[in-house]
Amino acid sequence: MRFFKCERFFNPLQICLLLAGSLFFACQSSPDPSTLKPEKADIDTEDSIASIARPPTIEETFEHLKRENPGDILDDDFKTLRRLVTSKTYLDFLRHNHPIEDQFQTFDAYWHIAALDPSRYMPFLKEHLEKPDEEDAANTHLFAKYHRHVMTREYHGENPERFRDEWAKLLDGPGLDIAVRHFVDDDRNAVDGLGLLFFLAEVTLYVKETERTDATSAGELLGEHGEHDALIWIAIKDPVLIGYILKDFTDVQVFQRWMAGEFHQ
Repeated sequence: MRFFKCERFFNPLQICLLLAGSLFFACQSSPDPSTLKPEKADIDTEDSIASIARPPTIEETFEHLKRENPGDILDDDFKTLRRLVTSKTYLDFLRHNHPIEDQFQTFDAYWHIAALDPSRYMPFLKEHLEKPDEEDAANTHLFAKYHRHVMTREYHGENPERFRDEWAKLLDGPGLDIAVRHFVDDDRNAVDGLGLLFFLAEVTLYVKETERTDATSAGELLGEHGEHDALIWIAIKDPVLIGYILKDFTDVQVFQRWMAGEFHQ
């Protein structure tokens, strides 16, 4: 069999030209890596990963809570509102947006810690006590919680006299502690009872003013958003207030009157 040599078809110069031409056209048809754009599917995947990695915004949380709690939010015994504050969506929101040092698994556990946060009482205490500390704040919180509850029950038509036993216990407990810490007359080696009574009266006035401010804020949200959305916004913006509402109010109609400002005209 006879073999032909390559020289009969291509000489070395022709082979080099062919290779050079192939490389040129290959470079022209290949996309520039710097101009490559990700596919839309890749962008959507990245957005999904980013949304999972970050906590929901306040607005997103509002929408989630609204979808989870449709219908009348002020049903009998505040059932829907109670379900809202115990939901995973809301508790996760509290952990990210209203964090506290202690771990909590329920809204009640969160509220008991957040409501007696010393920072809530220190501005008031610094005006009336010398060098107040966290123990003073804790004692004052017990009086504040008592006064707030009694005021709310008065809105329901109850006589404040029925809470007199609770008042006596407060005086014997945190009241006595405040007296020993801040109202002892060293010259007479006795408690300055008048000074203590004056301080407790100031606490009452402070609670009344705080409660009035809360009612005003709730009324503003009511006028801006309507009843359903306003209550969700209260839960988002002021978890301590929504806790007071659920702990002290038992009649939905009384609460609606409070929210409308009828008790503070």
